[in-house]
Amino acid sequence: MPLSTNSNTPPWYRQFWPWFLIALPGSVVIASLVTVYIAFSGADSLVVDNYYRDGLAINQVLEQDRRAEALGLSAELRLDATSGELFVTIDTVHPLPEQLALLLFHPTDSKRDREMLLTEITGGHYRTDLNQPLLSRYYLRVLPEPDRDWRLVGELDFATADQIILRAE
Repeated sequence: MPLSTNSNTPPWYRQFWPWFLIALPGSVVIASLVTVYIAFSGADSLVVDNYYRDGLAINQVLEQDRRAEALGLSAELRLDATSGELFVTIDTVHPLPEQLALLLFHPTDSKRDREMLLTEITGGHYRTDLNQPLLSRYYLRVLPEPDRDWRLVGELDFATADQIILRAE
């Protein structure tokens, strides 16, 4: 019996089922390419590549903390969101530097880290202008400029609070 061909049947590329069957693995390929793009564009910046150097730096950090604790230093950091100013007040009887360095470390994105220089306006009171608003959580470090022989540390979520007391750890 000869095979009969129906001339009313459209060619395969005009039918639904072949395209449906091709679309299933095709969508998996597209999803995997999107996943690879997301993985490489949002790579973690938290991994340190030089452990030895960072290990040696720990001793310097501990010495800065001991020095701040021996001096009895503490500071209040206050953000004035309306004017875009950041104020630091240090309570101590020891002579203070004319400038302070404020280091802001974002917990997950090193691109959002900042370093600011605060200038003394009166005895123990410092200020700086912010060029961008602070809207997320940061680890804070206050150090004297230029010698950086002590440091005060803290953590503040600027989305929920606008001031903190910093202490030596």
